[in-house]
Amino acid sequence: MGKLKLYIFCVCLLGVKCNTFLNLNGEWRISNTDKKYNISGDVPGGIYTALIKNNIIGDPFYRDNDIKYRWIARENWTYSRKIYIEHDVLAEEKVVLVAEGLDTVSTIYINGQPVGRTDNMFITYTTDVTDIIQKQGFYSIDIAFQSALDVANKLANQSYIPSHSTPSYNGFPNINFLRKMQYSFSWDWGPAFPSQGIWKNIYLQIIKTPIIQNISALPHKVNGNWSVDVEVNFETSDGKVDGIIEFLVQDLKLSKKQITGLSATNKVIKHTVDIPPDFPLDVWWPNGYGNQTLYNLTVIFLCQNTSEISVKSRRFGFRTVELVEDPVSNNASHGLTFYYKINDVPIFLKGSNWIPSDMFLERITPERTRRFLQSAVEVHVNAMRMNGVGIYEEDYFYDLTDELGIMIIQDFMFSDAVYPVTNVFLNSVKTEITQQMKRIKHHPSIIGWALNNENEELIKLNWFQLKNISRFEKDYVTLYINTVRPIMLAEDDTRPWIPSSPSNGVSVEKDQGWFANNSALETFGDIHFYDYISDLWNVSNFRTPRFAAEFGLQSWCNFETIEPVFEDSDFDYWSNMSVHRQHHPLGNEELIMEAVVHMNLPNSTDVKQQFKDLIYVTQIEQAMGIRTEVEHYRRYQNQLDKDGKGITMGALYWQLVDVWQAPTWSSIDYDINWKMLHYYARHFLSPKLISPYLDGDNLNIFMVTDEVPSVEERHPETQQLYFRQMASSDVYKKFPRQQYVEIMNKMKQTLIGTVIMEMYNWSSFTPIKTWNIPYQLDKTSGLIFKKTVAEVLNEAACFDQRNCFLYFYINAYKSPPVSTSWLTLNYFRDSQSFIPKAKVVVTDVTAQSQTQFTVTLATNNIAPFVWINAYKISGRFSDNGFLMKDPLLSLTFTSWQPIDLVTFKKSLTVKSFMDIYH
Repeated sequence: MGKLKLYIFCVCLLGVKCNTFLNLNGEWRISNTDKKYNISGDVPGGIYTALIKNNIIGDPFYRDNDIKYRWIARENWTYSRKIYIEHDVLAEEKVVLVAEGLDTVSTIYINGQPVGRTDNMFITYTTDVTDIIQKQGFYSIDIAFQSALDVANKLANQSYIPSHSTPSYNGFPNINFLRKMQYSFSWDWGPAFPSQGIWKNIYLQIIKTPIIQNISALPHKVNGNWSVDVEVNFETSDGKVDGIIEFLVQDLKLSKKQITGLSATNKVIKHTVDIPPDFPLDVWWPNGYGNQTLYNLTVIFLCQNTSEISVKSRRFGFRTVELVEDPVSNNASHGLTFYYKINDVPIFLKGSNWIPSDMFLERITPERTRRFLQSAVEVHVNAMRMNGVGIYEEDYFYDLTDELGIMIIQDFMFSDAVYPVTNVFLNSVKTEITQQMKRIKHHPSIIGWALNNENEELIKLNWFQLKNISRFEKDYVTLYINTVRPIMLAEDDTRPWIPSSPSNGVSVEKDQGWFANNSALETFGDIHFYDYISDLWNVSNFRTPRFAAEFGLQSWCNFETIEPVFEDSDFDYWSNMSVHRQHHPLGNEELIMEAVVHMNLPNSTDVKQQFKDLIYVTQIEQAMGIRTEVEHYRRYQNQLDKDGKGITMGALYWQLVDVWQAPTWSSIDYDINWKMLHYYARHFLSPKLISPYLDGDNLNIFMVTDEVPSVEERHPETQQLYFRQMASSDVYKKFPRQQYVEIMNKMKQTLIGTVIMEMYNWSSFTPIKTWNIPYQLDKTSGLIFKKTVAEVLNEAACFDQRNCFLYFYINAYKSPPVSTSWLTLNYFRDSQSFIPKAKVVVTDVTAQSQTQFTVTLATNNIAPFVWINAYKISGRFSDNGFLMKDPLLSLTFTSWQPIDLVTFKKSLTVKSFMDIYH
């Protein structure tokens, strides 16, 4: 390996030798214990992708390669390379090796000498190697990884914590003994590929003067005035250094300098930047509520004795966040509210749960991540839970959620397991939590912390039949309450937190020793809800919680996504490979059981065609079920039942993305193809939602709207300016100030409009009856129509409700309408004989640009669940899986990359519901 050049890390003003930075990313040699394999591999990277690159293994996701390639995880792999140091290290210089992410258990050697050990994937390891690297010349670096399987099993054998695994996961036990992403040993939505490798940046620093390693900025508001708490973390040499530090927010024209001193024992500078009262700044808002205004904080350190400068910047946003837990009534049994306020505005959190988008983290790029997150905001997602099963995401991920306005509830990386509380484990966790919070806490999109995912409920309900459960309760408190919580509170006092998700909330569980008697109560905190047996198109089968933090239904991924990793004999719903791919116990059976409640199963005698049709059916089931559930939660945001249930203020379905091609709970599959659920999310998460449903014999229609306060309401800092401007106008002078405010508030808080309801029978494009339903809302959701189904049928002269359905839209001056919805009065199983087979075809395709196309569809009959597909072209349609009630319909397709018109035309296929019956 050739020489690596040193990069200047700071600005030299006087010609003296500066701090230097040696980037060690790039090509390394990788070998296993017996040297059978000695290959090149990329850093950042992992062993599986290195073996793929060297043609030693094929696609790990192909068929059952997750089983065939298990030998890789059982090997120990060593990463090696040589580096060249261009000058002797001076007496006042320090040399450190910085590894931002090593996966997971390893020993680091330089010139054959051990210099450090690692045991935590989530920690940045900074190792002082000054005693070894002294002279100009070549040095060898070896990082010897141990098999995570072997280490986990040895730790388990030494512990009182019993082993647990689920056979259908096709994975490995004991991941809870390692601080490694929990799903790497498999999950019910992913395979087992416990990688080894250098998964993040690695570099060498020769430090002469202080270097800014990290800065954080936490804005907070007290008595109407903003200030920003800034923390600057340095890496220094051993001596004491004096310098001048400057804090600069250029967009606000704010700058402050101070003299400071740094040393080996004093590497942190904290400072508060006060924003002048009435300063015209803009606050950060979630998606759909305003702008995502971000400001840039730059910190500059000037070393006085050498005049060297170290500079680092961070973007941050001004916003307040509060988790409101107040009594909902005078009846204590009715419990507490549980909702988030951003900038004093209550926000209904609507969205999903996030896991990484690949088993192999090195394959996740900023572009790939942006496409997933852009897909989320395009369907009105404003929030996601960062689930504890994965990783603390990369910096660019949180930068994107800041830019896009996606609020994040951040779990710490503990999920569905009992963890050890040895001193070694707890000390590693302390470092992990401290580092990760310092790294990400400046992001305004992060609105809250959760200490773990489902572990309180796991212990309280004793999922694993643990003996001596009190011991594990004590361990839980030791780990989360006594170890994680104090660090979290010390690092960040600006955000709310919860002890676990689900939980009954902080105040309740603190009083109950951090274990609620029932963490699934609908009148406290958040819940997770899964039901694969009940009819999930029927709202009576759902719970009515304060906040639904996790819920979902499975479906198969799109056929073109599974196609490359199956062979022809696998395209059978009941094939061995289909069963192997399904990690949820009895998952394929449950999908069929759900479907037969609502429709007849496809009847093609061609096995492969039937497999395609069943994929389509499972996606219908998932989309309709989650639609029904989310609309139920959104309707209840202003309702309180007699038993205290209601005031639901969050709906985050499980899950947004996939780690491989499989049947899972995702709404976007591994190839970034939207499933039918994601298209439906565009409707059920719409800022203005028409939500009809059957409640027994009644037809109820709700209007739901996201509250969008005016500029004056959102910006108290500019409210006085607004009224000063208005004071000089003739309009304002006609009213006393308070009366004007009341008039304005009334106008802003009332939503007026008309919903058009049309009844059709399945055989005609012309509605048989139309209703105009005026509405006036003074809150974010409300009932606008209620009649018995019999009355509605009678008014429309529909004599068999199996032959009728309802279509809704808002009477607006926009085309297409602002919001649409539809409702069948019977399940398709009963109505199928009334639905004619439609011939839906593409009649015209035109290119608006290289990435946007208009597609015109025509049909000879009303067609439910029309699915149009652009085969092997990555992009999304403006709608899909829809009810086509008109002879012609135009759609827009937006591709992620440029594509020519001819190729796009050839890719198009379209089907509808009755096509699955042959």
